Amino acid sequence: MQQDRCCSPRFKLKMLHRKTYHVKDLQTEIEAHTDIFHNLDENGQKILRSLEGSEDAALLQRRLDNMNFRWSELRKKSLNIMSHLEASSEQWKRLHLSLQELLAWLQLKGDELKRQAPIGGDLSTVQKQNDTHRAFKRELKTKEPVILSALETVRIFLAEQPLEGLEKLYPEPRELPPEERAQNVARLLRKQADEVKTEWDKLNLHSADWQRKIDEALERLQELQEAMDELDLKLRQAETIKGTWQPVGDLLIDSLQDHLEKVKAYGAEIAPIKENVNQVNDLAHRFTSSEIQLSPYNLNCLEDLNTRWKLLQVAIDERIRHLHEAHRDFGPTSQHFLSTSVQGPWERAISPNKVPYYIK
Repeated sequence: MQQDRCCSPRFKLKMLHRKTYHVKDLQTEIEAHTDIFHNLDENGQKILRSLEGSEDAALLQRRLDNMNFRWSELRKKSLNIMSHLEASSEQWKRLHLSLQELLAWLQLKGDELKRQAPIGGDLSTVQKQNDTHRAFKRELKTKEPVILSALETVRIFLAEQPLEGLEKLYPEPRELPPEERAQNVARLLRKQADEVKTEWDKLNLHSADWQRKIDEALERLQELQEAMDELDLKLRQAETIKGTWQPVGDLLIDSLQDHLEKVKAYGAEIAPIKENVNQVNDLAHRFTSSEIQLSPYNLNCLEDLNTRWKLLQVAIDERIRHLHEAHRDFGPTSQHFLSTSVQGPWERAISPNKVPYYIK
């Protein structure tokens, strides 16, 4: 338990800050004793010259050399430590600014992702949305190593290098103890890193959810488009046949019955198209209960397909009616051809056994 506590980042932060300020105090003390050192060195050199050639001179020389060496090493070590502290403080500032930039970038990308919604109402629009989002995902993939590297660097820095200078980054009153200010800055950096990770995970989650919606919309709109294309093809084929019909008035009387049979066969032949019409309408109706709203283009196509099917039915019914009327008026059982054979008040008619007779 004691060992775990001693290895924790907070404990390291506390102990290293104490050592840091001890080093700073030591450097201050060294600077304060610089004049004393120089005075000792000068006086020692004077004494050394007065004792030149004696055993005391050699002993004094060794002591002076030792003092100079230790003094030089102490100043060198102190300067190295302070240089390291300043470099660590600069690294801390860079991490702080880097996390700020990443948070701004994540916010920007989050807003960009929101603007990609809602799902379009036709296949071409959703395909463009899919292309846009794939480019967006490539940006995330490119940024991923940068974000993960920054988070890892912060983690290592907080765990192993909590050094002096951190308090300079935190806008709290200077009346707080330096160690507490430094700890507050550590908490700020840790908070920023947590925010970056949270926003990064959230952005990737939203991106995956948006891609799922796009994929689902593509599948459903593709199914609708294929159904409409199939129906359009069958309607065009049926309309082509209908376009070959001659006006009933131009038909030979003897061919009326034959044309009547052909129209009825044509009606039976295109009857299965009704299933295609129902399929298209059913697929379109499913979109009304979802968050996908069909575009005006798709709605117009649906209306056009239904109208064309209805017009085919009307055309068949009207042609059958016209053929029946022509057959009745001009066919073998009609009396129309007899009307010009007699003058009034005489009339001609045909008996049930097909024998013509005259009536007055």
